[in-house]
Amino acid sequence: MSDRQDNRPEKPRDIFDAQGREATAGMEVDNEKLRQEIAELKRRIEEDELFFRVSLDMFCIAGFDGYFKRLNPAWEKTLGFTTDELLSKPYLEFVHPEDRESTMDAEDDLSSGDIVISFENRYRCKDGSYKWLLWNSIPVRQSQLIYGDARDITHHKQIERRRNAQYATTRVLAESPTLAEATPKILQAVCESLEWDLGAIWTTDRQANVLRCVEVWHVPAVTAPEFEVLTRQTQFKPGIGLPGRVWSSGKPAWISDVVQDPNFPRLPIADKEGLHGAFAFPILFGGEVCGVIEFFSREIREPDQDLLQMLGAIGSQIGSFIERKRGEEEREKLLIELRSLRR
Repeated sequence: MSDRQDNRPEKPRDIFDAQGREATAGMEVDNEKLRQEIAELKRRIEEDELFFRVSLDMFCIAGFDGYFKRLNPAWEKTLGFTTDELLSKPYLEFVHPEDRESTMDAEDDLSSGDIVISFENRYRCKDGSYKWLLWNSIPVRQSQLIYGDARDITHHKQIERRRNAQYATTRVLAESPTLAEATPKILQAVCESLEWDLGAIWTTDRQANVLRCVEVWHVPAVTAPEFEVLTRQTQFKPGIGLPGRVWSSGKPAWISDVVQDPNFPRLPIADKEGLHGAFAFPILFGGEVCGVIEFFSREIREPDQDLLQMLGAIGSQIGSFIERKRGEEEREKLLIELRSLRR
């Protein structure tokens, strides 16, 4: 019997089995692609999460409702508040009162869909001090969210302020014809350049062995009338109070919060009128203290050793100016006396 090619049609089951195997193989390929895509997405999410958590920049997601929704650990490290504390209140409550209006303007821009670049404001730390932050933010209106990146630029601001204070003080000393004209301008220059609120200059009375206040200046926005009157009326012995301790040591001194300082006789009035941070430096001439300059802030201020070092140099500069002006005034008196005798 000869061989014949079997031309019988395939059974339906054979057809379905072949198609099923083909579909299964295709589905497996598709599933493998999905698994790879999921794995890649998870890897990217893990990388983003790691970057979010370890970054030194302060990343945040905030809502159009004025609350933070998510913060990375840099916020706790920079400001001292826990994440829960920062999430529990409108973020505007942490903004410096003087910066709230500009911050609300930036909020309006973001709510309108505008990107905000290089915006600066101050945020309160848990210890009461403030940090300068530089912001870049982008809104997503569909989800009513703002994605922000903030960087602590406090140190850069301090360098800038120190430079401005040194320049302003040098200019005042160069342009002032008399000591009486120079003293309020020195206080104003330092207060405005360094963003402190009130300053006072004290001179030594060697015979009475006390410091006497000769000038007080404050920024227009600050009112501390009782503290100003008390400062003008008070005399300090060496080692007593902030001016006295600087006189005694011949070195600058810093108080983060005068309300917590055991050697600050003006404490009750300072507390009442909202003064906290303080620093002072000696006016030096020939190695001796001939005066003290002190400054006060409504904020708690952490010590800035670089600033104290710079102001120590300014103190010597002011001391030279005072002695020079005193010499000029003495010379003018002698010339007047001489002219009167020659008549």
